[in-house]
Amino acid sequence: MNSIFDRCSIRKFKKEALKKEEIDLILKAAFCAPSAKNCQPWYFIVTEDPKKLKELSEFSPYAKLLAQATLGVVVCADTTCNPSLDYCQQDCAAATQNMLIEAKELNIGSCWLGGYPNLDRVQKLKTYFNLPENIVPLWMVAFGYPDQEATLKEKYKESKIRYE
Repeated sequence: MNSIFDRCSIRKFKKEALKKEEIDLILKAAFCAPSAKNCQPWYFIVTEDPKKLKELSEFSPYAKLLAQATLGVVVCADTTCNPSLDYCQQDCAAATQNMLIEAKELNIGSCWLGGYPNLDRVQKLKTYFNLPENIVPLWMVAFGYPDQEATLKEKYKESKIRYE
C-alpha cells in the first residue's frame, strides 16, 4: 500500500471538479475506519461550492488553501453516538486518515486543516453551518487535483522506537 508512504499534504489545486464517484470512494473509505464500540460518531459536511470554500478558508489562518480546493469536507463528531469527545476525536481522526489515503490512491491531493481543540475555529464552523449542539466540527480537509509536485519527506525515525 504505497499510498501511505507516498501521501503528503497538497496545498495547490487545479480548478477541475472531482468526479462524483471519486468523492463517494473517499467518503466510503472514511466509513471503513475503526471506532470505539463501533459507534461511528463521524458526521461529514461536504461542499464543492467555490463561494462557500472561499468563505470557509477564513475559519483558520492556515485554511487559506480552501479557496483553491474543489472539495471541502468538514469532519464532525456526533456526540449522541458517543458522548466522549476525546474518543470521538480519535475515531474521526482514523476516518480522516482513511480519506487522505483513498484520495492519494485516486491521485487526488488533500490537506488536513486543524480545528479542534481550538474552540474559536470550532465555533466558526459550528456557526457557519448552524449545527445542533450534538454535532461538533473538528476540522476540515481540502481536496482537489494537485497543481504542484508532491514533496515527500523521510519521516521514519528509528530513534522514536523502543523495543522491549
